[in-house]
Amino acid sequence: MNPLFIVTVLVLGGLSFAIARFIPGSGVEIKLQDKEKDLEEAKKEADRIYQGAKEKEESIKRTFKEEEDDLKRSITSLNELIEQKEQLCKRRTERNKNFEQNVQKIQKEAKTFLSEAEEIKLTAMRRLSKVADLDQERALEQVKTELEMLITDGKEQRMETELEEFQEDILRHASAVLQVAIQRLGVQSSVDKNTTTLHFKNDKFLGMMAGKNGKNVAFLESLLPVSIIFNHAGAKSIHIGGLNLLQRNIAKHAILKLEKQAIKKQGITHSMIKDAVSDAEIKIMRICDEKGRWALRQLGKDPNDTPKELVNYIGRLYFRTSYGQNIIHHSLEMAFAARLIAELIGSDVETAMMGTFYHDIGKAIDHDIGGSHDDISKEILEKHGFDSDLVRAAYCHHDKVPCLKPADYICKAADAISGGRPGARMESVTNYFERMKELEKCASHFEGVRKVLTMSAGREVRVIVDQSKVKDNLMQSLADDIAEKISEEVSFPGIIKVNLLRITKSADYAREKQRRR
Repeated sequence: MNPLFIVTVLVLGGLSFAIARFIPGSGVEIKLQDKEKDLEEAKKEADRIYQGAKEKEESIKRTFKEEEDDLKRSITSLNELIEQKEQLCKRRTERNKNFEQNVQKIQKEAKTFLSEAEEIKLTAMRRLSKVADLDQERALEQVKTELEMLITDGKEQRMETELEEFQEDILRHASAVLQVAIQRLGVQSSVDKNTTTLHFKNDKFLGMMAGKNGKNVAFLESLLPVSIIFNHAGAKSIHIGGLNLLQRNIAKHAILKLEKQAIKKQGITHSMIKDAVSDAEIKIMRICDEKGRWALRQLGKDPNDTPKELVNYIGRLYFRTSYGQNIIHHSLEMAFAARLIAELIGSDVETAMMGTFYHDIGKAIDHDIGGSHDDISKEILEKHGFDSDLVRAAYCHHDKVPCLKPADYICKAADAISGGRPGARMESVTNYFERMKELEKCASHFEGVRKVLTMSAGREVRVIVDQSKVKDNLMQSLADDIAEKISEEVSFPGIIKVNLLRITKSADYAREKQRRR
C-alpha cells in the first residue's frame, strides 16, 4: 500500500474529527436554533397581522352593509312619502278638475236658464196680458217672482248634490292629511318627569328640618302653598306635595340649600328658611326664562323678539302638567303638528303654529290668579298685541267660541293628536275603574249575558253567555250589539274587542257490563 495514501487518509480523518468536535462547541448550532425560533415567531406575528387585517376587513364590510341597509330603508321611507304626496297631488288635481267641470256646467246651465228665462218672460207676459188683462208692469213683476222661484229651486238641488260630493272628498282628504301629520310627528314623551321627593342620608338633617315641635316645617309651609311630608316615600325622605308644581320645585331647591347650610351651621333658623326660599324663587324664575327661550328656539323664533314676561310664562309651563303631561312639551308637540297640517292643506302656517303653541299659556299663572286658563290665555295674548286670528285659534280649542277659520280647527285637531296618542297622558285610578264599570254595565244590559270580564286594561271585554238562552247563530249579532252600545255610551281611546264565549258541556258515564255465563 502507498504510504502517501495512508497519510492522506489519516489527515482527513483527523480533520473530520476536529471539525465534529469544533462545530458543536463553537455556538453555530445554537445560532441556527435561534434563527429558527425567530423565523417561527415572525411567522406567528405575520399570522396575527393577517388575522387582524382580515377581521378589520370583515368589520368594514359589516359597517358598509349596515350603512347600505340604512340608506335603503331611508330611500324606501322617502319613496313611500313621495307616493303619499303624489296621491295627495292626484286627489287635489282630480278635485280641481271636478270643480272646473262643475263650474263650466253651472255656467252652461246659467246661460240656458237665462235664455229660458227670457223666453218664459216674454211668453208669460203675452199670456198674462191676454188672459188676465194685466198691464205690462204687473205682468213683469209676476214673471220675476216665478223666475226667482224656478232659479232658487234649481240652485238648492245643485248645491245639495255638490255638497254631498264635496263632503265625501273632504273626509278622504282630511284622513290623509292627519295620517301624514301623525306619521311625520316624531317627538319625545311629554309625560312629566319632575319629581318633588327628596332622599337624604343624614337623619340629623331631617330633625333640623322639622325643628322643635315642627316649627321649621310650619314656617316653610307658611311661605309657600305646599305640604311637607316626612318619610312618605321611604325612610329618610321628604315629599313636597301641593297643586302648584312651580311652588313645589321652589320648596325643593330651598330644602336642598338648607341641607348644605345646616351641616355647616349645625342648625336651621327661620331667617335661613326665608333666605333659602328667596334664593330658590330667583333660581326657578331663571330656569323658567331659560326654558322659555329654549322653547321659542325650537320653533325657529328669536327669543329677543318676544316680551320678557311672555318668555317667562312660556318657561313656567315646564312646571305645569295636565294628567301627567308636561305642558311646555305638549305645546311644542301641538305646534309641530299644527305646522305640518297647515302646510299640507295650504293654510296660514304662522297663525296655526303660534296660536296652537300659545293655547295653554294661561296655565302658567292660573294657580296664582284663579279662573279658566282659556280666558287667561286670551287676556295674555291680547295684552301683548297678537293678531285676532291667532288669539281666536288659541281661545277656541275647548269650544269657548265656535271655530270659524282653518287655524281654529287645526288647533283643536293638534290638541286631540297630542293628548290622545298612546302614553301621552296618565289616567287616574278612579277614572280607570269607572270606565271598567261602564264597560261591564253596557255588556250586562243584554239578555242572556251571564258574566262580564274586562281584560287587558279595558281593551277587551270578555262576555260569557248562557248557552240555553243564546244559540250559536245569535252570537255574532249579540257581539255587534254590545260593541255598538259601548261605542255610543263609553268614552275610550283606541279600540275595544268584544269577545263572546258560549260554553257547552256534555257528560255521560261508562259502566262495566255483567259478563255472560
